[in-house]
Amino acid sequence: MTPLVRPSGAVEIQGLRTEPAEMERVLLGHPSVARAAVRATGGEPRRLVAFVAPSGDSLSLRQLREHLADAKLVPDSEQAARVPEFVAMTARGHESDAAWTADGLARALEDLARRRAPHTPPAGPTEQYLADVWEDLLAVDAIGQDDDFFSLGGHSLLAVRVRIRLQRDLGLEVPPEVLFENSVLRHQADAVDRVRAGESAH
Repeated sequence: MTPLVRPSGAVEIQGLRTEPAEMERVLLGHPSVARAAVRATGGEPRRLVAFVAPSGDSLSLRQLREHLADAKLVPDSEQAARVPEFVAMTARGHESDAAWTADGLARALEDLARRRAPHTPPAGPTEQYLADVWEDLLAVDAIGQDDDFFSLGGHSLLAVRVRIRLQRDLGLEVPPEVLFENSVLRHQADAVDRVRAGESAH
């Protein structure tokens, strides 16, 4: 499948020249991607946003970043501005062609911006761990300290999967109400650390 929205040539992101159309081509070559469109935002600082729709039941944004890195399209950390932020187009209605027009993608980006807090990167190992877990479960990129699990599309069944991951990876038995009552990332991390401290005290 060819990209449904094709950017007009190279763009400059914080002084660095990049080719959104080439990123689209590579993303479409990944077996888990059915559709892809890479756009550059307006204003300053400009950034790249990669809209992707899964071809099956799951979509790992981490694997897609690795896929771009293998194609030499994701640069080193000194040029991190050229690494696109991923938006997984998995909600109802995104399968329609209208969702993949320029107007449709603009609406999707505006909707994501409304649901997200201003970005503050995770701080500390527990916040970073939970951000990675949320990314895997929600297919939402660039999760920050003040993002809310349920505002990003989480629900009770996915919260159960967070509990399972905490038990599997960290050996922590976290009561369900802890996750429901602390759905903002930094609050949830604090709550998980309190559970950890309580268990180590016994």
